[in-house]
Amino acid sequence: MTDADTRTGPPPGPAAEPPAPRNTDTPNTDTRNTDTPNTAGQDTHDAALRERVEALVVIATGRVVSVADLRAAGGSLVDAGVNSIAFINLLEALERLYQVEPDTERDPEALATVDGITHLIRSAAPGAAEAGGGDGEKGAGT
Repeated sequence: MTDADTRTGPPPGPAAEPPAPRNTDTPNTDTRNTDTPNTAGQDTHDAALRERVEALVVIATGRVVSVADLRAAGGSLVDAGVNSIAFINLLEALERLYQVEPDTERDPEALATVDGITHLIRSAAPGAAEAGGGDGEKGAGT
């Protein structure tokens, strides 16, 4: 046995590979409370619903407003450039796809942002969020 043989250790293989090193350059920003039940599935559904709402807004505006515009505006429909005609198209799409009939007089803030609309759909009826599905091509004023 040579000096080189004793330094290399066992031959590489699945069992001999060390675990990947953790990235210690960035701080741990995970602030989830581990005492609460895992809601990752709910977060995934909310993210998917939020993306469907964003797609509805894009289609309701005739693609004048993009998802990037919405996100840059923090989800605010007005700040992203949604006009009154697009807003009416969006209301019709919400009614048709999710059976949600928002009362703009009673709760105008619920329709002001993507997150507000997402919450409105979620709270309207269990399962309504899944009922809409698709990418919003149907019933968004097109």
